[in-house]
Amino acid sequence: KQWYQRRVRVMKESKLTNFQQRVIKDSMKGGGTLPTRVNPAHSEDGPSYVKKKKKPMVVQRPSGLKKRETIEQEIAEDDTEPYKPAPSKYNSAKEKERLTDILVFGTDKPLPKPKSKPVVTRPVKDRFDEIQDEINERREFLKEMEALGQAEQYRKQIETEISQYIREMEVIDKKRNAELNKMREMKETQS
Repeated sequence: KQWYQRRVRVMKESKLTNFQQRVIKDSMKGGGTLPTRVNPAHSEDGPSYVKKKKKPMVVQRPSGLKKRETIEQEIAEDDTEPYKPAPSKYNSAKEKERLTDILVFGTDKPLPKPKSKPVVTRPVKDRFDEIQDEINERREFLKEMEALGQAEQYRKQIETEISQYIREMEVIDKKRNAELNKMREMKETQS
């Protein structure tokens, strides 16, 4: 029984067609040797075979060299006009420019010119005002950190930055005052 079950399992795993399995079973029942080859076709279909591809028909052409007289006669009988290329209007300067455009721009067609955008001049912000904005931003940040309970972590750094900005503002203020004083003195000397 084990041998029979093993045989059935091997037959299923081998992926043989039903016809092939039947031929093998019949040969084993008869006590003969196993067939060396079993066609995968059905018994009613007859033997299976691969159809051979038909070779294309080859037209026989005369082989060997033509005689000189034959060639001369064919040329004399040929009444077609010989090939004449059309006259070209070749301009080397234009061709050089066209090829240069292809190398530079990737195309020989002219690229569209970029539209000029109107130049918007922004008013130059005074450094004094910029510093004032920076100080305000630092103070707002510190207030936000106080609301979150993390102000102590940033307080020293923010206060140091604010004091540096205030010193810079003092320097700017001194320069402006000096310039104003010079302008007043110039006006007084002129009048």
